[in-house]
Amino acid sequence: MSQKYSQVSNDLDQDDKDKMVSDAVFYFLIADQKKTLIKRAELTKHCDLSKKTKAIQDEVINAAINHLAKTFGIRAQELENRKGCYMLINQLVQNENDIELQHLEWSDKEEGQMGLTFTILGLIFMSNGKVSDETLFKFLKCLGLYEEDKGVKKDRRQLESDNPVVDELFDGDVKKFVNEILAGKQNYLKRERVMGPDPEVEQYEYSWGERAELEIKRSSVLKMICELYECSPKMFKEQYDKVKANEDIDLEEQE
Repeated sequence: MSQKYSQVSNDLDQDDKDKMVSDAVFYFLIADQKKTLIKRAELTKHCDLSKKTKAIQDEVINAAINHLAKTFGIRAQELENRKGCYMLINQLVQNENDIELQHLEWSDKEEGQMGLTFTILGLIFMSNGKVSDETLFKFLKCLGLYEEDKGVKKDRRQLESDNPVVDELFDGDVKKFVNEILAGKQNYLKRERVMGPDPEVEQYEYSWGERAELEIKRSSVLKMICELYECSPKMFKEQYDKVKANEDIDLEEQE
């Protein structure tokens, strides 16, 4: 391990270097389980770096970031508008056709949640980049994943019997998962309040969040939609042209 992290300042004992970098790698990986933003201040606190110089902190964090990329296929991206905050980006999603990078497995629950995430991002992409909360949850209702609250409180057994898939994958509450997890914590979605005809009624609009912009290709989303409808990407001309222009690829040529 000592050779891996030899770039860390020589002012520290080698064992100390290894431990701090290993702790930082472990902290990043634990945080990635929930895909939450990682604050530098919290990382340095938990990895015994808070009393070290900024130069040592930078070297330890950079060594950990390099190890994450090479070993786990994870890129730690510092946000431009929020310095000191990192977002872990799954590079395996971006390199879905690279067999050498397909060495991590997701659980059924993670697969289900990412399936919903891709589906919502697809809806947004096909709706010119934004959808209202009304449109989004009507869509999820049509999929059988969301039921409007009609003022009747259900106990746990009733919820499980009505929709066991929702209970298993999203802890029984898809709306909470969308707003608190996908938008609030993981940043796959951006949720903004908008003015409606009645200012006393809260209305929101959803678009792609920072993580989605960094981690997911629109070409992958469009490809998924075309496979679902068994049609050519050119059937969705506006989206097809955007993908071709922004990613410099032609989905037709990949068929």
